[in-house]
Amino acid sequence: MLFVDAGDWSGDPNPQGAMQTRALIEAMNVLGYEIANVGQRELAPGWEVFQERAKQARFELVSANLVWQDSGEPILAPTTVRKVTLRNGARVKEVRIGFIGLCQNNPAFQAQGPGGRRIVTLDPAAAAEKLLPGLRKKADIVVALVSMDLDLARALARRVKDIDLVLGGGGPIQTRPDDFPEDTQFGRSRLMYVGDQGKILGEVRLFFNAQRGIASTQRAAIGLSSEWPEDPALAQLMERTKAAINDDNRARTEAQSPFAAAPATAPQQAIFTGSERCAECHQDEAAAWKATGHAHAFQALVKANQDYNPKCIGCHTIAYGQPGGYTSPMMTPTLQNVGCEACHGASSRHPAGGGPYGRTSTVLCLTCHTRENSPDYDPATYIPKIRHWKERPAAAGK
Repeated sequence: MLFVDAGDWSGDPNPQGAMQTRALIEAMNVLGYEIANVGQRELAPGWEVFQERAKQARFELVSANLVWQDSGEPILAPTTVRKVTLRNGARVKEVRIGFIGLCQNNPAFQAQGPGGRRIVTLDPAAAAEKLLPGLRKKADIVVALVSMDLDLARALARRVKDIDLVLGGGGPIQTRPDDFPEDTQFGRSRLMYVGDQGKILGEVRLFFNAQRGIASTQRAAIGLSSEWPEDPALAQLMERTKAAINDDNRARTEAQSPFAAAPATAPQQAIFTGSERCAECHQDEAAAWKATGHAHAFQALVKANQDYNPKCIGCHTIAYGQPGGYTSPMMTPTLQNVGCEACHGASSRHPAGGGPYGRTSTVLCLTCHTRENSPDYDPATYIPKIRHWKERPAAAGK
């Protein structure tokens, strides 16, 4: 069994992303990853940072089309080979699997290397066509680890006939787990994409014929849901990292003046005023709301030490990231929790503004209750818990 990564596995090029990346490399080391493709995200923080991360990694890094601009040579080993012993009863005892790392070609991409040397990308198909004849001499099958759009990966498989398996990621897209023309099979090449964010594990089982070629495959996308037990060591690593990132965000936020100007809003634009103002007139609705988890949503982040995590705050406050919306506990304490305006919109012009206000739909729930963030979400169970409205009577004759 081999653990490999398709590339673009680094966090954002900022202090919080650096913490995430260090923890991810540590986790990949613990899990026994052997090979990882290098994408453009890995070079975003700069060459020196990339070199330090490469030293931390106990797995091999490959890239065939991230090259030095002055020579056209890859910045890393473009390919590698692993010998794998097969189970008892297999037609052959051992196979050699060759790996090549490829990222999306981006003519605008440039990264600074040592001594002012520049790193650029080449056409991945051209790089593969150049290198695969040599790799084929050392390997029984060839696997391409790719970080690129799915359509580009399909074009790669159609053009480069010598690839047996394309494993990739580039956005949330998943491919079907079987052989299907023009979708997951192109000649001899099979393709599998399992999305990003590390929430899905792709598994490919290879079955070989007597000539050490692939006779068939079994592919599966395994969702890493709460049904899977936590590894204690990795769970501790994750909690330490989340806490460190949250503490860093807290320190940066608290260093700002609580009297700093909030994001400007247009003069005619309604602003967010907080749920207590709504309660002055809508007492019954406010009482029903206060009995729901929405009214205490921000405390869930405090309890989890994630109350300064920008990836979480948006679904636990009112209008985070919008003009006049939640910014911090110091500046906008009345906009914490999933209050009235989170669903009904800014209320400053209501009721004086006249006209209808606040019409919404339970479809809006899906903004936050996504499969990734809320895998147990069931409208039939959840919506009755937050109901604070009366159903409209059915139209006559229906």
